[in-house]
Amino acid sequence: MRWLCCLALSLFLSGRAAAEPISAVGGESAEALHKDKEKSAEEKEKQITDAEKAAEQKRKERLARVIVLKWQGTDTDFSDPDVQRIVKSRIQRPDAEFYPDVDLYQEGRKVKDQTVVPAMQPAVVPSQNIARVMEAVAEVSAVPYNGWSPSQWGLKAKELQEMVELLWFVDRVELREPLFLLYAQVGRAAENQNEMIPPFYEQVGFQAVNYYYYMAAVLANQDPSLMSKLTDQDLNASIQAYLSMMQQGGFPTLKINFEQDGVDFDPAEFATRYEIYLNGIKSDPDDQGEIDIFLGRTDIYLKRVDNGHGLSERLEVTKLEGKRYFVRDVARKKMGLDLIEQLFLHLNECSPQLEGVILNYLAIYAKIHEKAEIYIAVPKEGNPNKTAMWRYDRPTASLSKVQGGDDSFPVHFAVQIAGGLAYSTATPVYNLPDGSDAASAAASSSFEVDPSSLASLEAKPALIPLTLELRAHYNRLALGIGAEAGFLPEGVFVERYFLDGNLDGVVYNDEDDKFNNPEAGDTFSYEGEETEKGEKPPEWQQVVHTDFVNRSMYLTGGVVLGRDAGLGLGPRIMLRVGWSNMPYALNTTAHFGWNFAIPMKKELPRVRPYVDLDGRVGAVFPFASSLAWAAGGGSSKSPVPVSPIVAITAGIGTTL
Repeated sequence: MRWLCCLALSLFLSGRAAAEPISAVGGESAEALHKDKEKSAEEKEKQITDAEKAAEQKRKERLARVIVLKWQGTDTDFSDPDVQRIVKSRIQRPDAEFYPDVDLYQEGRKVKDQTVVPAMQPAVVPSQNIARVMEAVAEVSAVPYNGWSPSQWGLKAKELQEMVELLWFVDRVELREPLFLLYAQVGRAAENQNEMIPPFYEQVGFQAVNYYYYMAAVLANQDPSLMSKLTDQDLNASIQAYLSMMQQGGFPTLKINFEQDGVDFDPAEFATRYEIYLNGIKSDPDDQGEIDIFLGRTDIYLKRVDNGHGLSERLEVTKLEGKRYFVRDVARKKMGLDLIEQLFLHLNECSPQLEGVILNYLAIYAKIHEKAEIYIAVPKEGNPNKTAMWRYDRPTASLSKVQGGDDSFPVHFAVQIAGGLAYSTATPVYNLPDGSDAASAAASSSFEVDPSSLASLEAKPALIPLTLELRAHYNRLALGIGAEAGFLPEGVFVERYFLDGNLDGVVYNDEDDKFNNPEAGDTFSYEGEETEKGEKPPEWQQVVHTDFVNRSMYLTGGVVLGRDAGLGLGPRIMLRVGWSNMPYALNTTAHFGWNFAIPMKKELPRVRPYVDLDGRVGAVFPFASSLAWAAGGGSSKSPVPVSPIVAITAGIGTTL
């Protein structure tokens, strides 16, 4: 009986399931599939966005970085548009980026070893140093407290303390754990030597502390997860005691302030430029631009939001409780005011003499921006027109003065000659009446010929343009004028003559027996004028004119791209508008060109020879007075007969 009940129940449930609409079940699957597709599309879009951001970041890394030192008592700084315009022109780097003087301050990244010359400053803690520290930590942590004598622990404490300088500046999270574990083992070795002596024991506020236990607790206060890395329970308890005191307010703090020059701090504006990292962890200031930190060592790093790195400071204090430390003001004094004083001490020298510490900062800044050219600019007395400039030379780790100044001309010129091939359907081909037609027509007093019957439009696949062009370059902007002569390998160009505004046709008027059939290119005359032979001809007008050269005068303008754009070198995009005489027409073309500099053994300041490649595409718009208009079917009631044109040219030139 029980099995019958079970069978009936199962049939009932299966019937209910079968009765469910197929669309409901399928709808859930379709919805899930739709969500998966949406998710896949979002992921793909994110990948594309990330790739674009990475490409843009790589592009920015190669841009010239100009550090503008602010003259004391003036408001002219790195954001001044006049300074930017003048500097870009001087260094021929239209895409240069500008930064404040405080970014040069790199006290935190400078190693303490005074024997390290500026060019050898490492700037960033290398990964192999982390491995060395972790190896030493593993070795010491395996030794029990009674495994060595107190004197041996003292020697080991000193050895480990020196290894702290292997992690001299924490600018990323990966360095926090090795430094935390190293602090812990230095404190443990100092404790096992049974002597409470500096530098292993210090007075912090009103407390005498094991300084390296304390410093480990400072790091753990920012990131409590570090405490789980200590497997030695006694060691964990020792550091936890300091951490608990910190969390309960048992140790004094110091305020670090990020305002500058006494100007009220603007959190929104600051956030558009910098992110603050303290000991490798991102930290946000309050509305007054302040952050509370514990005494001891704090590594301060300003990461630029747009591109690159800002100042670095390794702040280590134990006696400034209750006071404030103005981070950017300290940086500006050293790399703004002091550096300006040294640069202007002997202004005319090509390579100024600078203090070793300033050269260290410059070398470090260049190393953490290894793909960029570094420039220093100083608007003397705040005047952009009196901006002095220096370029950092990496091989010698020194500054070299950029020539030019108040009297330098910011516009560069380029002159070039080029030739190539062009294709166009805008050239009329003249069909001259034969001699019998002209002779039979001479018997009548006059006759008219429709010009459209005399000409037709044909493609000229071998039109040879020869161009002479002069351009002026100012940063990325390029303007130019030029003349172009066009040649046909076979045949001639044809076009109407302009005679008293009579352009309606060909009119012959014979008054005597001297009329001969005119040929294209003959001299023309009308009543009252004589031919070249001195004969007084009958009155006639010749509408067509032939020539071997098509002349075009034009204006051009556009932009030049690349790092040498201000000099006139690199890729360019231009638009050209010109007027030609064969046919009478307006020529409009778009150009993509590239100037490739020819290497010189000794580069001159403004003269750089180059090879030019140029491609164009556009249209020819004949005037109503042209044979091309009539041959193309143009009239007052029909559209202008537009003819396409394409061309490619190559040439040589030089900047001036």
